[in-house]
Amino acid sequence: MNKHVIVVGAGVVGIATALQLRLAGCRVTLLDRGEPAMETSYGNAGAFAVSDVIPLAEPGVLRKVPGWMFDPLGPLALRWRYLPSLTPWLLRFLAASRPGKVAELTRQLSALLSRVNADYAPLIARAGLDAMWRRHGNLTLYRSEAEFRAAEAAWHTKRAHGVEWRKLDRAALQAQAPQVSEEWQVAVEVPQWSHVDDPYLFSRGLFDAFLREGGSFIQDDVLATASEAGRIVGVDTKHGGRLDADCVVIACGVWSDRFAHQQRCRLPLESERGYHVTLPNAGVALHHFIQCASESFVILPMAGGGLRLAGTVELAHRDAAPNWQRAHILIERARRIVGDFSTEGMSVWMGHRPSLPDTIPVIGPAPDCGGLYFATGHGHLGLTLAATTGALLTEQICALAPSMDTSAYRPDRF
Repeated sequence: MNKHVIVVGAGVVGIATALQLRLAGCRVTLLDRGEPAMETSYGNAGAFAVSDVIPLAEPGVLRKVPGWMFDPLGPLALRWRYLPSLTPWLLRFLAASRPGKVAELTRQLSALLSRVNADYAPLIARAGLDAMWRRHGNLTLYRSEAEFRAAEAAWHTKRAHGVEWRKLDRAALQAQAPQVSEEWQVAVEVPQWSHVDDPYLFSRGLFDAFLREGGSFIQDDVLATASEAGRIVGVDTKHGGRLDADCVVIACGVWSDRFAHQQRCRLPLESERGYHVTLPNAGVALHHFIQCASESFVILPMAGGGLRLAGTVELAHRDAAPNWQRAHILIERARRIVGDFSTEGMSVWMGHRPSLPDTIPVIGPAPDCGGLYFATGHGHLGLTLAATTGALLTEQICALAPSMDTSAYRPDRF
């Protein structure tokens, strides 16, 4: 395979795609204006969230919108001053919440998530990252039996789509995670869930494997894709001029939309802004990845007793100033779960998860421009779906036998 492929965007999706293409025999150049894995991939929650098969736009979401606008510290917040610019995205989001549409989107997400571990395993082995991949499952916590019952239908939907889980009462929860306080009486364990100690180091490990396999990296700002007679011929860069290629993959997260606009392809991307607090010296020896169902945040156990507290969603313009209260409030919420811990060396962070209103990523060829492909819109599933995205794009670019129907993920569906 002698194709030269340029992958624009060195987050985990771009890195995993570049590595897969290189292993398939393509000559691959990875480009990014910054250092690899230093944007959204630097600060994500480190989870392979294989049970998240239900889209964010669940039925009944319309009645929740007023609460988003008036609770800036809630699990999902909407900054009202940006409502005019967010309205088109929100209307599509609401349209995706119709019961029939949710069922369709759940099938599409499940098809991707069911293969995550199988797609990642060879990449992780090739990169020598097995020790960082913690396949311990996760625990989703509920304060009471009543709180669990309110979510039980969603869990049964997940089971119908192949997600294995089991309910734990207080005694079983305490046996699995004795650090969890008595406020939490019920949990759901998903054994197929896994996580990595540090998502940045994991992404850099995949990047290093890409270089070892003969891939190349150029740090430069890509200004535009270049095409002739309806086919891609390369990219134009700020410092290096024109770089020729047979194919180009756009994997720039929330910034991918400007390349779509150049080809008259509409991608309704918005920033699903996420916050985290990293506590390297927390001194809490957790085994499982923890999710708090009622407050939509997670606790990632890091090496050496460290913790990362992450989650919540904020919809605002990608250039809006961070609301650091959304990060700091996670500390008190986490203390209600695992008790006191040290905040020595604490850091906070905010990143832009590229969100499409139907929660389904874009993975596939651009309309009307041969050789141009998009890999974006993964929202909170970027790390989870990176290897699967790379596998599907490699099949498409290298004309390999397709392993699944990818028509639902095409960029021209909007």
